[in-house]
Amino acid sequence: MARSEEIDIIPGTDIIFISDPGDGENTSSNSVVLVPQPTSSPDDPLNWSATWKTVVIFNQFVFVFVSIMTPLAISPMTSIFEAEFHKTLPEVNMLFGAAAITLGYANFLVVPAANLLGRRPVVLVCGVICILANIWQGLVTSYPSFLGARVVSGIGAAANESIMPMVIADLLFLHQRGSSMALYFWAYFLGLFIGPIISGAIASQISWRWFFWVCTILQGASFIFLLVAHPETKYDRPTPPRTPASSTPGTEKPENGTISSASSDSQTRSQPPQQPAITAADHGATGRPSRSQFSLLPLRKRLRFGHSYTGTHSIASTLLRDVISPVKILVCYPIVLWASLAMSFAANSLLALNLTQAQVFGAPPYGFTPAQIGLVNLAFVGGAVVALGTAGPLSDRVALRRARANAGVLEAEMRLPALLPYAFANLAGMTVTAVGYQRAWPWEVVVVLGYGLVGLQVVGIPAIAIAYAVDSYKALPGEIMLAATIVKNTFGFGMIFFFNDWAARSGYIKPVLMLMGLTFGFSILGLCIFIPYGKQFRRWTKDSKLHSL
Repeated sequence: MARSEEIDIIPGTDIIFISDPGDGENTSSNSVVLVPQPTSSPDDPLNWSATWKTVVIFNQFVFVFVSIMTPLAISPMTSIFEAEFHKTLPEVNMLFGAAAITLGYANFLVVPAANLLGRRPVVLVCGVICILANIWQGLVTSYPSFLGARVVSGIGAAANESIMPMVIADLLFLHQRGSSMALYFWAYFLGLFIGPIISGAIASQISWRWFFWVCTILQGASFIFLLVAHPETKYDRPTPPRTPASSTPGTEKPENGTISSASSDSQTRSQPPQQPAITAADHGATGRPSRSQFSLLPLRKRLRFGHSYTGTHSIASTLLRDVISPVKILVCYPIVLWASLAMSFAANSLLALNLTQAQVFGAPPYGFTPAQIGLVNLAFVGGAVVALGTAGPLSDRVALRRARANAGVLEAEMRLPALLPYAFANLAGMTVTAVGYQRAWPWEVVVVLGYGLVGLQVVGIPAIAIAYAVDSYKALPGEIMLAATIVKNTFGFGMIFFFNDWAARSGYIKPVLMLMGLTFGFSILGLCIFIPYGKQFRRWTKDSKLHSL
């Protein structure tokens, strides 16, 4: 592609490389164009030093890990709860389901609040709710009370489904986000993997109640970290001037290193289009958060009675917009729908094994104790560690390499080929597990190979699929995660009513391979559709007002 040609710049298409004078089409890592463009303010989160960015992401990592561990790590204690509360397996699974479904739908409150008030106050409030819910769970004496505590726990933990992706989009440039999204999913699923190990060991050695007391201590430590070292990352970027009327709508020439996205995508540009673009070589990230960004309500000075922080919409209309947006993008944006389904099926492949591990390994020929059942989750951890080191960096490298070959133009679809190995990991891991369950293979084969590969795909597929959706619609990271979470948790909630009974009635092969077929099938279907035609889908939605949220 000649640099002088007009490029069809729409949301999800960016000029990510520029050539140094005299280098022709050759580009280097230092010529990466920063998307979005940072402002000149030192308290712009994009300008914060690497140390501050690392501290904030680490705090989010800890919060996600701890807050997801409590509500979704009780599977090794299933038999204990059956005996303690005299309930059946499906009724005990409802304790999991109540937290999971609340955790998803509570984001209809969390995401609008984070957009209106900021990330910091919302995550702090959710941290307090988690602490109180943990105390309640440690004190419950009846099943109804336990169920209520699980619902409250899900409300507090809801922030881990959406806030960290929003913070990543606030802090990092486009070419850095793949690795951090993988880190987010690693933190999320690490809580699911390590939680059962901890809960099983504590329940076997001390008491199941002490698991919730340990979680209370960890959640309290996380809250302190957030309070003292998690500044507000939401930053209102200046809206760039419109392109001249003579320009082709949605297109601009990349002259003088200028970048742009669609005219409605205000978050991809913070410099007027006539100014040279800032590259990685030009950008000195030495800023730090201001004192006001550490206040309990950092955006309160921008709030006026009856108006949002933008001053252009009422609070009611802003909240309504944020509630409707996730539903709209899920129904009307095929890319978001596919990413949500891909994430849902990959995550619920893991849930299928969580729901059945006590049923399988607690019975002959295995006869595992709750502690031993918890330890099988170490295989998930091993797979997730591999995915952390490969999924995000691999998708970033694939995308940047293809952008270099495309005259520096990065299309959102360029990271999608990196999804392929993780789709095949799901195919192999779920097949080994299903057949191993049914035929009582040695636990080493089922756990090390089957569980390990499932742990690999459960980080890899969501990280790449959601990163693709966020690249396509940069202004909507929270709404995309909310849409994906609703799909994932609703499907998972439905599974608790039929999955164990189906496995007991028909064997493990059919239900487990159903999840494999959905995950592998939708992953491959997405690659076949969106690699060649994804830009056309983005073009259909380029004029949506949602790009300017």
